[in-house]
Amino acid sequence: MSRHACWALLLLLALPASGHATVWQRQRADGNLEFTNAPTPGPKWRAVPESETIHASVMPREHAPATRMNSVMWTRDRADGVSEFTNLPPVGRHWKVLFRIGPGKASAVRGDSDLVPPRDNSPARYQRYDDHIRDQQAYFAIPQALVRAVIKTESDYDPNVVSSAGALGLMQLMPATARAMGVTNVWDPRQNIMGGARYLQMLAKRFCRTPAVGRGDGGSGALVCSDDETIKVLAGYHAGPGAVEKYQGLPPYETTKNYVNSVWQRYKGAAPVALR
Repeated sequence: MSRHACWALLLLLALPASGHATVWQRQRADGNLEFTNAPTPGPKWRAVPESETIHASVMPREHAPATRMNSVMWTRDRADGVSEFTNLPPVGRHWKVLFRIGPGKASAVRGDSDLVPPRDNSPARYQRYDDHIRDQQAYFAIPQALVRAVIKTESDYDPNVVSSAGALGLMQLMPATARAMGVTNVWDPRQNIMGGARYLQMLAKRFCRTPAVGRGDGGSGALVCSDDETIKVLAGYHAGPGAVEKYQGLPPYETTKNYVNSVWQRYKGAAPVALR
């Protein structure tokens, strides 16, 4: 460990070119992770397959919502071949940002970090909420395919999911967002879908400025969302509209980029160029 961080200057010695090296990991009582590529005795260390990338590994998997961590991870390669990582503002030269995580939902690492993960594996779940998904389009004009992509990415169609950031239900509404959208029972699938769609509509009104054409009425001043604007809407749904406005587009949060990419692939069948 160096002087740059109390815990988190993670020293991963350069891995052999064969690609068969093993990285060892342990989680400390304060929720932070340590890594080494040298076999390490003692409790709580486990071997991490090399296929688990740094992006996935350096972020604690078991954060409770109240756990605090720096939202930026830095890295540098030393002349002796050692790679250093820290989540504290580093001192010295040659450091660069490895990735960022954002506020609210954007602070969560999805998957096995969920406090209550998806458990409904029934194929019938994909049709279970069809009426609500159709109704939200009638009320809020959000394409059904987009809402389905959001639900699949957020909760895999399980209404009981709770993320590590505290997002709830099918469309993973944060409690404050649910209240603002008039949701009184976040576990009710219809309320959750309607609340999430209303929030998407609010974000669309904020970020979409493309005039509607080909409507037979000259558009009447109506607006639609271009692909770039839809990406802003999805980023705002995940990281908050303030982050989108701050960065004038997709925020540089690794979690939000992964989220937008996942929804976009399900909605359009391809990853948007704007993610690069």
